[in-house]
Amino acid sequence: MTQKLPKFVTEDLIFMTVAGSNMYGTNTKDSDIDKRGVCIPPMEVEMGFSRNFSTIKFENEDTEVHSLKKFMDLVSQNNPNIIELLYAPDDCIQVITPTWERLRERRDEFISAKCKFTFSGYAHNQLKRMKSHREWIRNPPKAQPTREEFGLKEVGSGLVQAVKGVDVTQISPEAAMVIEKEKRYKAAVRHWENYQRWIKERNPARAKLERAYLYDSKHAMHLVRILRMGKEILTTGKVIVRRPDAEELLAIRNGKWSFDELLEYVENLDIEIEAIYEKGEFAVPHSPPKVEMSDFCVDLYRDYWSTKRKTL
Repeated sequence: MTQKLPKFVTEDLIFMTVAGSNMYGTNTKDSDIDKRGVCIPPMEVEMGFSRNFSTIKFENEDTEVHSLKKFMDLVSQNNPNIIELLYAPDDCIQVITPTWERLRERRDEFISAKCKFTFSGYAHNQLKRMKSHREWIRNPPKAQPTREEFGLKEVGSGLVQAVKGVDVTQISPEAAMVIEKEKRYKAAVRHWENYQRWIKERNPARAKLERAYLYDSKHAMHLVRILRMGKEILTTGKVIVRRPDAEELLAIRNGKWSFDELLEYVENLDIEIEAIYEKGEFAVPHSPPKVEMSDFCVDLYRDYWSTKRKTL
Protein backbone atom coordinates (compact mmCIF):
# COMPACT_ATOMS: atom_id res chain seq x y z
CA MET A 1 0.00 0.00 0.00
CA THR A 2 1.41 3.39 -1.02
CA GLN A 3 2.04 5.81 1.84
CA LYS A 4 2.15 9.59 1.72
CA LEU A 5 5.77 10.62 1.09
CA PRO A 6 7.19 12.39 4.18
CA LYS A 7 9.38 15.39 3.47
CA PHE A 8 12.41 13.89 5.22
CA VAL A 9 12.52 10.92 2.81
CA THR A 10 14.09 13.15 0.17
CA GLU A 11 15.64 15.83 2.40
CA ASP A 12 17.43 13.30 4.63
CA LEU A 13 18.29 10.79 1.93
CA ILE A 14 21.78 9.42 2.58
CA PHE A 15 21.89 6.98 -0.33
CA MET A 16 20.09 6.17 -3.56
CA THR A 17 21.03 3.70 -6.27
CA VAL A 18 19.61 2.22 -9.41
CA ALA A 19 18.96 -1.40 -8.49
CA GLY A 20 17.70 -4.62 -10.04
CA SER A 21 18.79 -5.82 -13.47
CA ASN A 22 20.58 -2.53 -14.26
CA MET A 23 22.78 -3.13 -11.23
CA TYR A 24 23.40 -6.81 -12.04
CA GLY A 25 24.16 -6.12 -15.71
CA THR A 26 21.27 -8.31 -16.85
CA ASN A 27 19.07 -5.48 -18.07
CA THR A 28 17.50 -5.39 -21.52
CA LYS A 29 16.06 -2.53 -23.54
CA ASP A 30 12.68 -3.24 -21.92
CA SER A 31 13.92 -3.34 -18.32
CA ASP A 32 12.29 -1.07 -15.75
CA ILE A 33 14.37 1.33 -13.68
CA ASP A 34 14.29 0.22 -10.05
CA LYS A 35 15.68 2.49 -7.34
CA ARG A 36 16.50 1.78 -3.71
CA GLY A 37 17.49 4.27 -1.06
CA VAL A 38 18.11 4.87 2.64
CA CYS A 39 17.22 7.93 4.71
CA ILE A 40 17.64 9.09 8.31
CA PRO A 41 14.30 10.27 9.70
CA PRO A 42 14.23 13.12 12.25
CA MET A 43 14.71 12.34 15.93
CA GLU A 44 11.03 12.91 16.72
CA VAL A 45 10.08 10.21 14.22
CA GLU A 46 12.67 7.62 15.27
CA MET A 47 12.41 8.25 19.02
CA GLY A 48 8.67 8.79 19.25
CA PHE A 49 5.81 6.35 18.79
CA SER A 50 3.13 8.29 16.92
CA ARG A 51 4.90 8.61 13.55
CA ASN A 52 6.57 5.29 12.84
CA PHE A 53 8.61 4.96 9.68
CA SER A 54 10.55 2.00 8.28
CA THR A 55 10.02 1.70 4.52
CA ILE A 56 8.09 3.61 1.88
CA LYS A 57 7.34 2.92 -1.78
CA PHE A 58 7.02 5.85 -4.13
CA GLU A 59 3.77 6.19 -6.02
CA ASN A 60 3.81 5.29 -9.73
CA GLU A 61 7.48 4.25 -9.79
CA ASP A 62 9.55 1.33 -8.58
CA THR A 63 11.41 3.26 -5.90
CA GLU A 64 11.73 2.17 -2.29
CA VAL A 65 13.41 3.95 0.63
CA HIS A 66 14.21 2.43 4.02
CA SER A 67 15.06 4.16 7.27
CA LEU A 68 18.67 3.58 8.25
CA LYS A 69 17.55 1.53 11.25
CA LYS A 70 15.39 -0.73 9.08
CA PHE A 71 18.17 -1.06 6.52
CA MET A 72 20.78 -2.05 9.10
CA ASP A 73 18.45 -4.57 10.70
CA LEU A 74 17.82 -6.23 7.31
CA VAL A 75 21.45 -6.12 6.23
CA SER A 76 22.61 -7.70 9.50
CA GLN A 77 20.24 -10.56 8.63
CA ASN A 78 21.99 -10.83 5.24
CA ASN A 79 18.79 -10.08 3.37
CA PRO A 80 19.73 -10.64 -0.32
CA ASN A 81 17.85 -7.60 -1.66
CA ILE A 82 19.39 -5.34 0.98
CA ILE A 83 22.99 -6.42 1.42
CA GLU A 84 23.66 -5.91 -2.30
CA LEU A 85 23.00 -2.17 -1.89
CA LEU A 86 26.22 -1.82 0.10
CA TYR A 87 28.08 -3.17 -2.92
CA ALA A 88 26.25 -1.23 -5.62
CA PRO A 89 28.53 -0.39 -8.58
CA ASP A 90 29.59 3.26 -8.65
CA ASP A 91 27.89 3.86 -11.99
CA CYS A 92 24.53 2.99 -10.41
CA ILE A 93 24.78 5.26 -7.36
CA GLN A 94 22.78 8.49 -7.63
CA VAL A 95 23.09 9.86 -4.08
CA ILE A 96 25.91 9.17 -1.65
CA THR A 97 26.80 11.00 1.58
CA PRO A 98 29.55 10.83 4.24
CA THR A 99 27.18 8.81 6.43
CA TRP A 100 26.81 6.18 3.74
CA GLU A 101 30.56 6.19 3.11
CA ARG A 102 31.13 5.34 6.78
CA LEU A 103 28.64 2.50 6.47
CA ARG A 104 30.19 1.25 3.25
CA GLU A 105 33.66 1.18 4.82
CA ARG A 106 32.38 -1.43 7.28
CA ARG A 107 30.16 -3.35 4.90
CA ASP A 108 32.16 -6.58 5.08
CA GLU A 109 31.42 -6.79 8.80
CA PHE A 110 27.76 -7.47 8.06
CA ILE A 111 28.43 -10.61 6.03
CA SER A 112 28.11 -13.97 7.76
CA ALA A 113 27.27 -17.62 7.12
CA LYS A 114 23.66 -16.60 7.70
CA CYS A 115 23.68 -15.89 3.95
CA LYS A 116 23.46 -19.66 3.43
CA PHE A 117 19.91 -19.57 4.75
CA THR A 118 18.74 -16.18 3.51
CA PHE A 119 19.97 -16.57 -0.06
CA SER A 120 18.89 -20.22 -0.39
CA GLY A 121 15.56 -19.44 1.28
CA TYR A 122 14.87 -16.57 -1.10
CA ALA A 123 15.81 -18.75 -4.08
CA HIS A 124 13.54 -21.57 -3.02
CA ASN A 125 10.63 -19.22 -2.49
CA GLN A 126 11.21 -18.16 -6.10
CA LEU A 127 11.21 -21.80 -7.19
CA LYS A 128 8.02 -22.54 -5.27
CA ARG A 129 6.23 -19.68 -7.06
CA MET A 130 7.62 -20.86 -10.39
CA LYS A 131 6.25 -24.36 -9.83
CA SER A 132 2.80 -22.99 -8.93
CA HIS A 133 2.73 -20.72 -11.96
CA ARG A 134 4.00 -23.50 -14.23
CA GLU A 135 1.13 -25.69 -13.08
CA TRP A 136 -1.33 -22.89 -13.80
CA ILE A 137 0.20 -22.42 -17.27
CA ARG A 138 -0.04 -26.12 -18.11
CA ASN A 139 -3.29 -26.93 -16.30
CA PRO A 140 -5.22 -23.72 -15.58
CA PRO A 141 -8.28 -24.04 -13.29
CA LYS A 142 -11.35 -23.96 -15.52
CA ALA A 143 -14.02 -22.72 -13.11
CA GLN A 144 -14.56 -21.53 -9.57
CA PRO A 145 -15.07 -24.49 -7.19
CA THR A 146 -18.60 -25.09 -5.94
CA ARG A 147 -19.71 -26.66 -2.68
CA GLU A 148 -21.72 -29.20 -4.63
CA GLU A 149 -18.55 -30.59 -6.27
CA PHE A 150 -17.26 -31.49 -2.81
CA GLY A 151 -20.52 -33.10 -1.70
CA LEU A 152 -21.40 -30.17 0.57
CA LYS A 153 -24.67 -28.41 1.22
CA GLU A 154 -25.17 -24.96 -0.26
CA VAL A 155 -24.73 -23.31 3.15
CA GLY A 156 -21.75 -24.16 5.34
CA SER A 157 -22.44 -26.24 8.44
CA GLY A 158 -20.06 -24.29 10.65
CA LEU A 159 -18.58 -27.58 11.84
CA VAL A 160 -14.98 -26.56 11.22
CA GLN A 161 -15.28 -23.62 13.62
CA ALA A 162 -17.44 -25.52 16.06
CA VAL A 163 -14.95 -28.35 16.63
CA LYS A 164 -11.85 -26.19 17.01
CA GLY A 165 -10.03 -27.35 20.13
CA VAL A 166 -12.27 -30.41 20.49
CA ASP A 167 -10.64 -33.83 20.96
CA VAL A 168 -10.81 -35.58 17.58
CA THR A 169 -11.90 -38.81 19.31
CA GLN A 170 -15.11 -37.01 20.33
CA ILE A 171 -16.10 -36.22 16.72
CA SER A 172 -18.32 -38.67 14.85
CA PRO A 173 -17.01 -40.20 11.59
CA GLU A 174 -19.80 -38.43 9.68
CA ALA A 175 -18.89 -35.04 11.12
CA ALA A 176 -15.19 -35.67 10.49
CA MET A 177 -15.97 -36.43 6.82
CA VAL A 178 -17.89 -33.16 6.44
CA ILE A 179 -15.05 -31.23 8.08
CA GLU A 180 -12.53 -32.79 5.70
CA LYS A 181 -14.70 -31.86 2.70
CA GLU A 182 -15.02 -28.29 3.98
CA LYS A 183 -11.25 -28.01 4.30
CA ARG A 184 -10.68 -29.36 0.78
CA TYR A 185 -13.32 -27.00 -0.60
CA LYS A 186 -11.78 -23.96 1.08
CA ALA A 187 -8.31 -24.95 -0.17
CA ALA A 188 -9.70 -25.20 -3.71
CA VAL A 189 -11.30 -21.76 -3.38
CA ARG A 190 -7.99 -20.26 -2.21
CA HIS A 191 -6.25 -21.92 -5.15
CA TRP A 192 -8.80 -20.43 -7.55
CA GLU A 193 -8.55 -16.95 -5.99
CA ASN A 194 -4.74 -17.04 -6.14
CA TYR A 195 -4.94 -18.05 -9.80
CA GLN A 196 -7.35 -15.21 -10.59
CA ARG A 197 -5.10 -12.71 -8.78
CA TRP A 198 -2.08 -13.99 -10.71
CA ILE A 199 -3.91 -13.62 -14.04
CA LYS A 200 -5.03 -10.09 -13.15
CA GLU A 201 -1.67 -8.83 -11.85
CA ARG A 202 0.57 -10.73 -14.25
CA ASN A 203 3.18 -8.64 -16.02
CA PRO A 204 2.51 -8.84 -19.81
CA ALA A 205 6.20 -9.28 -20.66
CA ARG A 206 6.53 -12.01 -18.02
CA ALA A 207 3.41 -13.72 -19.35
CA LYS A 208 4.97 -13.80 -22.81
CA LEU A 209 8.05 -15.59 -21.44
CA GLU A 210 5.89 -18.07 -19.57
CA ARG A 211 3.89 -18.92 -22.67
CA ALA A 212 7.08 -19.37 -24.71
CA TYR A 213 8.97 -21.60 -22.26
CA LEU A 214 6.13 -22.96 -20.06
CA TYR A 215 7.79 -21.51 -16.97
CA ASP A 216 8.90 -18.11 -15.71
CA SER A 217 12.41 -17.91 -17.19
CA LYS A 218 12.98 -14.46 -15.65
CA HIS A 219 12.40 -15.94 -12.20
CA ALA A 220 14.80 -18.73 -13.22
CA MET A 221 17.49 -16.17 -14.00
CA HIS A 222 17.08 -14.53 -10.57
CA LEU A 223 16.97 -17.93 -8.87
CA VAL A 224 20.32 -18.97 -10.38
CA ARG A 225 21.87 -15.56 -9.65
CA ILE A 226 20.79 -15.62 -6.01
CA LEU A 227 22.10 -19.14 -5.39
CA ARG A 228 25.42 -18.35 -7.07
CA MET A 229 25.81 -15.17 -5.04
CA GLY A 230 25.04 -17.05 -1.84
CA LYS A 231 27.75 -19.60 -2.61
CA GLU A 232 30.23 -16.84 -3.54
CA ILE A 233 29.65 -14.99 -0.29
CA LEU A 234 29.94 -18.17 1.74
CA THR A 235 33.18 -19.31 0.11
CA THR A 236 34.95 -16.02 -0.68
CA GLY A 237 33.33 -13.38 1.52
CA LYS A 238 32.70 -11.29 -1.61
CA VAL A 239 29.38 -9.83 -2.73
CA ILE A 240 29.60 -9.66 -6.51
CA VAL A 241 26.66 -7.52 -7.64
CA ARG A 242 27.66 -6.66 -11.21
CA ARG A 243 27.52 -10.18 -12.56
CA PRO A 244 30.45 -11.64 -14.53
CA ASP A 245 28.02 -14.36 -15.64
CA ALA A 246 25.47 -11.83 -16.94
CA GLU A 247 25.55 -13.25 -20.47
CA GLU A 248 24.69 -16.75 -19.24
CA LEU A 249 21.99 -15.40 -16.92
CA LEU A 250 20.38 -13.57 -19.84
CA ALA A 251 20.52 -16.78 -21.87
CA ILE A 252 18.63 -18.53 -19.05
CA ARG A 253 16.08 -15.72 -19.13
CA ASN A 254 15.74 -16.30 -22.86
CA GLY A 255 14.90 -19.98 -22.39
CA LYS A 256 18.32 -21.64 -22.76
CA TRP A 257 17.49 -24.17 -20.04
CA SER A 258 14.46 -26.43 -19.88
CA PHE A 259 12.59 -26.49 -16.59
CA ASP A 260 14.03 -29.94 -15.82
CA GLU A 261 17.55 -28.64 -16.46
CA LEU A 262 16.90 -25.76 -14.08
CA LEU A 263 15.66 -28.13 -11.35
CA GLU A 264 18.72 -30.35 -11.77
CA TYR A 265 21.07 -27.37 -11.56
CA VAL A 266 19.38 -26.00 -8.44
CA GLU A 267 19.44 -29.40 -6.74
CA ASN A 268 23.17 -29.89 -7.44
CA LEU A 269 24.08 -26.37 -6.33
CA ASP A 270 22.01 -26.83 -3.18
CA ILE A 271 23.97 -29.96 -2.35
CA GLU A 272 27.26 -28.07 -2.84
CA ILE A 273 26.19 -25.19 -0.60
CA GLU A 274 24.89 -27.53 2.08
CA ALA A 275 28.17 -29.46 2.11
CA ILE A 276 30.21 -26.25 2.40
CA TYR A 277 28.13 -25.13 5.36
CA GLU A 278 28.07 -28.51 7.13
CA LYS A 279 31.86 -28.83 6.87
CA GLY A 280 32.31 -25.26 8.14
CA GLU A 281 34.36 -24.44 5.06
CA PHE A 282 33.15 -20.86 4.77
CA ALA A 283 35.19 -17.67 4.58
CA VAL A 284 32.87 -15.54 6.71
CA PRO A 285 31.95 -15.44 10.42
CA HIS A 286 29.25 -17.83 11.57
CA SER A 287 26.88 -15.02 12.52
CA PRO A 288 26.83 -11.21 12.22
CA PRO A 289 27.98 -9.02 15.16
CA LYS A 290 24.50 -7.60 15.77
CA VAL A 291 25.34 -5.75 19.00
CA GLU A 292 28.34 -3.99 17.43
CA MET A 293 26.33 -3.12 14.33
CA SER A 294 23.47 -1.83 16.47
CA ASP A 295 25.89 0.42 18.38
CA PHE A 296 27.32 1.61 15.06
CA CYS A 297 23.78 2.42 13.90
CA VAL A 298 23.27 4.56 17.01
CA ASP A 299 26.54 6.40 16.29
CA LEU A 300 25.47 7.12 12.71
CA TYR A 301 22.16 8.55 13.86
CA ARG A 302 23.73 10.61 16.64
CA ASP A 303 26.40 12.09 14.36
CA TYR A 304 23.93 12.82 11.56
CA TRP A 305 21.46 14.58 13.83
CA SER A 306 24.27 16.53 15.55
CA THR A 307 25.73 17.69 12.22
CA LYS A 308 22.32 18.65 10.91
CA ARG A 309 21.56 20.81 13.98
CA LYS A 310 24.80 22.72 13.46
CA THR A 311 23.86 23.54 9.86
CA LEU A 312 20.36 24.78 10.68
